[in-house]
Amino acid sequence: MKKLIYLFAFLSLTLTFCKKQETTLPPVSQSIDNVYIPAGFDWKMTSSFTLHVQGQASTIITVSTSDGQQQLYKGIIAAGKTSSDIQLSLPKYMDKILVNGTPVMVTGNDLTVTLSGMKELLLTNYTLAFDGVSDYVNLGDISELNNVVSFTVEGWANQTVNTDNEDIFSKYFDNDNDILLRTAGGVMYVEVGNGLDAYGSWANYSATITSGTWFHWAVVYDGSGGTDADRLKLFIDGNPVEIALSFTGTVPATTSSSLSGVNALLSSATSPFEGSMDEVRIWSTARSGAQIAANYNKIIDGSTANLVACWRMDEGSGTSLGDETTNSYTGTLNGCTWSLFSNSWDSDADGVNDLTDDYPLDAIRAFNNYTPVSGTGTLAFEDLWPYWGDYDFNDLILDYRFMTVTNASNEVVEIFGTFKVRANGAKMHNGFGFELPDAVAGILSNVVVTGYSHTQGILTIDGTSHFETAQTNPVVIAFDDTWDLMPGINNTVPGGSAAPFDSVVITMTVSGGGPFLATDFSLSTWNPFLFIDLDRGREVHLINAEPTDLMNLSYLTTGDDASNPGSNLYFQTATGFPWGMDFPIEYEYTAEYRDPAIAYLHFIEWIQSGGVTYTDWYSNTDPGYRNTTYIYAP
Repeated sequence: MKKLIYLFAFLSLTLTFCKKQETTLPPVSQSIDNVYIPAGFDWKMTSSFTLHVQGQASTIITVSTSDGQQQLYKGIIAAGKTSSDIQLSLPKYMDKILVNGTPVMVTGNDLTVTLSGMKELLLTNYTLAFDGVSDYVNLGDISELNNVVSFTVEGWANQTVNTDNEDIFSKYFDNDNDILLRTAGGVMYVEVGNGLDAYGSWANYSATITSGTWFHWAVVYDGSGGTDADRLKLFIDGNPVEIALSFTGTVPATTSSSLSGVNALLSSATSPFEGSMDEVRIWSTARSGAQIAANYNKIIDGSTANLVACWRMDEGSGTSLGDETTNSYTGTLNGCTWSLFSNSWDSDADGVNDLTDDYPLDAIRAFNNYTPVSGTGTLAFEDLWPYWGDYDFNDLILDYRFMTVTNASNEVVEIFGTFKVRANGAKMHNGFGFELPDAVAGILSNVVVTGYSHTQGILTIDGTSHFETAQTNPVVIAFDDTWDLMPGINNTVPGGSAAPFDSVVITMTVSGGGPFLATDFSLSTWNPFLFIDLDRGREVHLINAEPTDLMNLSYLTTGDDASNPGSNLYFQTATGFPWGMDFPIEYEYTAEYRDPAIAYLHFIEWIQSGGVTYTDWYSNTDPGYRNTTYIYAP
């Protein structure tokens, strides 16, 4: 039973309010009222540690959970260095991580790993394999090749036998009306016909391109040229063929209108290709030799001018090839299979291989990192602070996830935060914000918020962002009124009022594009807080987290709050209970008036052990861990 002193103190408040709506669930005894809490217990469900990785410069580092399902970190040992220090957080029930695919036990606050002798990070993409019997890809009727004065078609190929008769690319109506790249008897033929057979041949193909070797080909057609050699050109690996094509017939001034309705193909059913292909592109212009040389070994943006179609062939499964352009020329596989392949492309020249670069076309950005949790975390708050409340921890159930974008030097470029309100168990209009203690004021500039605009006018914030002014460290207010995102009390009483989830997405950028945040910047020290009923000064933080500069400190040590700022003790009762908890997973919260000890059967044991035993009390679904009757379900 709640002690009467709490009730009388609550009723004597000048700021009185009724917190809950009437529910169908009667209150039950607070089963944790008399629980012993060891001195110094911090209620944390995660462990933060520093991972010291030693290896060669430019080595890519990936850290994931032990099952490999969630990425914790991705970065690089910067140029000129032989090590990298990484700040990480892990749920306390996890004691193992994967570093570049190798299991590593986590012990203590500092962990050193040497990459030498460790399994190399496999850098792979996909290509298409053709069996030489019947495999081909239908690219559809590329109308930009019909009755036109110019085009460029290019791609990568690896022919198993360089003397076989095989089609690489074709758009074929008949022998006199076609576009074709074919090998036969060790010769490569390039055809563009419009009513008459016309082609150029490269007799040195088999002498130059070894069987089983990757090469880049580019066919360039410009009908405005004065000679056959001006109108039709062939480039191999970014260079024009060493000896000019030998021409038969006259290359036409335009491609054939008979090609309309004819599908373009990679390989063909009649002259199938044997080997592999990758990165095929079609352009509406005659590309220059300089343009081809500059881009043949790089991926390109699908919005590049004059690009008609671009198939990167990175799907790895299925029977479709996605077109990177807005023309949506989706290719259809007929018998082809996917094959893994490694390369060393670095399209944006930032020193990070395309295959490990999360932003291969952006030299400023390289890696996505997910901290302080790898997946989705949940914050659960009680909002009657500084009074005890009903301790069911569902006044606000807020899911969160951060993604930190770093560059090729592991410096922070921008931070994305996504916050999703799953339950509003409070009648009061509460707001939410967070402080970044590791970032000095001014280092982060603009905050772009999607899905929310402040409505109450009670905040002191920058007019162009959600940053608060007059703060020593950056403080971001995600929303000032939960009811704007979830009107009313919802998603706390089984069978009661329910509402869909609503999200706020926050983007934080570095001032002026730099200087960048230091590599040891860590979101594991972020300081989330609730502020109560439109009173910006009435903050509720996690236990022992310091208030921000805008906190009204007169609230401290009133009611049931036993803060002692001189000893760095904040937001806890005299017996050590908090008003907020931070879960490193998507927490399945308790129903109205049900505290966690009723629903989670090892919660008290975790507390009384000082967080040593049953570290998985909230995540484990094995028998004996939960009483699901008291966990909220719609």
